[in-house]
Amino acid sequence: MKIQIDIFTGFLSSGKTTLINEVLQRYINIEENIVIVQCEQGEEELEEDIIDRKNITVERLSKNQTIDVEYMKEIIKTYKPNRIIIEHNGMAKIEELLDMLCRRGIRRYCIVNRIINVIDSRQFHMLMGIVGPNLISQISYGNINVLNYTDRISADKLEGLKREISSINKSGIIVDIEKPEDFQEYMEYNNRKSIGTSTDNGLALGFLVFVILFLAINIIRVIDLSDYMFKLQVLNTVFISILMEAFPFLLLGVFISSIIQLFVTQDMIIKYFPKNKIISFFVAIIGGMFFPVCDCAIVPVTSSLTKKGVPLHATVTFMLAAPIINPIVLMSTYYAFGYKIALARMTIGIIVATVTGIIFLIFPEEKDILVKDMNSYLCNCAYCNGVYDNDKILSKISSIFKHAGEEFFSVGKFLIIGAFITAMVQVFIPKNIFVQIGEFEVMSIILMMGLAFLFSVCSSSDAFIARSFSNQFSKSSIMGFMVFGAMLDIKNLLMLSESFSKRFIIKLSFILCNVAFSVLCFYHIIIQR
Repeated sequence: MKIQIDIFTGFLSSGKTTLINEVLQRYINIEENIVIVQCEQGEEELEEDIIDRKNITVERLSKNQTIDVEYMKEIIKTYKPNRIIIEHNGMAKIEELLDMLCRRGIRRYCIVNRIINVIDSRQFHMLMGIVGPNLISQISYGNINVLNYTDRISADKLEGLKREISSINKSGIIVDIEKPEDFQEYMEYNNRKSIGTSTDNGLALGFLVFVILFLAINIIRVIDLSDYMFKLQVLNTVFISILMEAFPFLLLGVFISSIIQLFVTQDMIIKYFPKNKIISFFVAIIGGMFFPVCDCAIVPVTSSLTKKGVPLHATVTFMLAAPIINPIVLMSTYYAFGYKIALARMTIGIIVATVTGIIFLIFPEEKDILVKDMNSYLCNCAYCNGVYDNDKILSKISSIFKHAGEEFFSVGKFLIIGAFITAMVQVFIPKNIFVQIGEFEVMSIILMMGLAFLFSVCSSSDAFIARSFSNQFSKSSIMGFMVFGAMLDIKNLLMLSESFSKRFIIKLSFILCNVAFSVLCFYHIIIQR
């Protein structure tokens, strides 16, 4: 059995050592051979009645000593422990310790059981301002983030801290305690809860599965499900095809986003981005022309630009224009309809994006548009803000891939949900209903905008789907499908909700719907003449 490693990290005076004392109370009656490695010593010391026991050994590192592979091998060889508790120095980078523990010579013998990050809730914002990258890294890697001394802050401030921590680490557990001694109560409660409910949960789950299978078998006997099975097969095909179509572009988008996030600093944006508001619109439009990304990939890129300080009116213009006016989309539109429709689509896209951006310029957002104060830390992962401050090219490339992977899985789940809803709409809602409603021109424009939102087709291929409607709908309504769908659809809306506030998303949706509809109606009047 591999040696279990528990890592306690945090800054001086956060309460790490006292917390270790409390945790060790669990292991006193267990015949485990435990080694405690202290990388720093604060005011609090390990209790003598605990460390005097035969099964517990304390190793204290000297000032210039570090934990490396050779040190760990020596610990394992000398003491043959069942468990190693590492009291990590908060000023050191925790990822360096984890990288060392992942090396082949160590992972053969050891496994990291859990990482407990202890935070003094009174000093959170002060530490974020002084040693922000280290604190973000500790929170990101922590399986359990312990907010200590919570009785010294207000309830509102505590809730705010929890929101900020959960925005950095969405999967970690947050425990708030008034003093380190309270952590033992949390562990005891957690153990009783898991032991007491595991058997009951297993029986309940087994009974539920049995009931579902029994009902399913009897329903299949009575009802002819051949039609439904066919629809399910079609649903599966449509769902997979949407994902296969969108994932490559999403990957491209998160890689571009990662490069921007890691290598384009806020100072660079402030220095080089034009101060003139009129010129900033031109820069946003031109940037959209040269960014070969569709609507599936534009949200992560826009989020990164917003975090870096690009003005909101410019990022909105770029986000709406890029999926329509980039060369890949224009080429697909040209092949489907010819140059006239392709040119019209580009023109209408630029007009709608620019007008929407101007409205955001005239009526700016008074509050932060990024969710959970993520803009305070520029990025909510452990690969930014100098956490991986290494000049080596391999390290930088590694950071790009790690950041892109984290962002891909963060945004990708919303793409999957959006793709499934879209597939459901396409399979189970009859298309002749849409054709009957779309006989009136104004209604047909609204209908095709709605279909574009529901179908959530990638803008690089939506022209070919729009062409299939050309016999039933007018040019202006077809244009509504290609313009509005590239700017806003179900999967985009869900991906936006990962990074932006609900207020901003509602405002953007309302403005965009009205602007796009008005421009499309004007386009219909022009082509009718």
